[in-house]
Amino acid sequence: MVKNSFLKDLFQASMLNKLLIINIFIYLLISIADVLCYLIVPPNTDYISALTVKYFAVPAYGWNLLTRFWTPFTYMFLHVNFWHIFGNMLWLFFMGRMFTQLLTNKHLFGVYVLGGFSGALLYILSYNIFPVFSQVLPMSLCFGASASVTAIVISVAVLRPDERVYFFGIFPIALKWLALFYVVYDLMQLSGDNAGGHFAHLGGAVFGAIFGWQMRQGKDLTKGFNKIIDSIVSLFSFSGKRGMRVVYRNSNAKTSDTSRMSDAQYNQYKAKEQQRMDEILDKISKSGYTSLTSEEKEFLYKMSKK
Repeated sequence: MVKNSFLKDLFQASMLNKLLIINIFIYLLISIADVLCYLIVPPNTDYISALTVKYFAVPAYGWNLLTRFWTPFTYMFLHVNFWHIFGNMLWLFFMGRMFTQLLTNKHLFGVYVLGGFSGALLYILSYNIFPVFSQVLPMSLCFGASASVTAIVISVAVLRPDERVYFFGIFPIALKWLALFYVVYDLMQLSGDNAGGHFAHLGGAVFGAIFGWQMRQGKDLTKGFNKIIDSIVSLFSFSGKRGMRVVYRNSNAKTSDTSRMSDAQYNQYKAKEQQRMDEILDKISKSGYTSLTSEEKEFLYKMSKK
């Protein structure tokens, strides 16, 4: 009963909460397993976390990457240090909320995953290109949500560059300057002990910047990826008969039920909804989020929950 309730709550949660829950759950699972391992077979204090990192962190070395091809995805959900996950989840929580005020849950997931892929790609390329990493290449590993979170931070900064946030809850700073600090700091750390992690951050930043810039032009870089995810999810859907349409409620008429529409009417309804969304995003890119009317903000909020 508890398990079913947990899964039900997880599936009904917003995408931001899903990402937070998955990351924290994996961290807690590894940490508890480490403790149990220590109690049963001391002095192995971090045996499980070391084993998990070995098989789920992304390696830069070609053969290791080939035999662990799943790691460019799994690494972005893996943490074994409290302060590492605390910092990443704190940034994800605050910047993720700002992101979903602008765009949808699907956009958030797309930027998180594609930003993570971009970070893994730059990390792998850098360690194979620059001679300075040749000695550590065979054993190098990278893990954590930092690249994905950086992609979200930078994309929000590109979409709302002049929006002010309070650094440490005290100092007001425009998002564009926060993003610049974020990137410059990572560049300065490339000669440090965690160069791979900072290359991954920069890879996420590159994707976030391109995504934000393209969204301002009306182009969605996550569209194709989200279509693939929708197709995969539909294969495992047990919600009813194959081909059954999901019912949405019209944002302008709460009693409207699209299940009564013909296919042509439904397609026309969705086209108008998308056109409305594009108009609001265009308005944001030109005048900022604060220029939206209360009705437009409400529409944007409802779309972010789909």
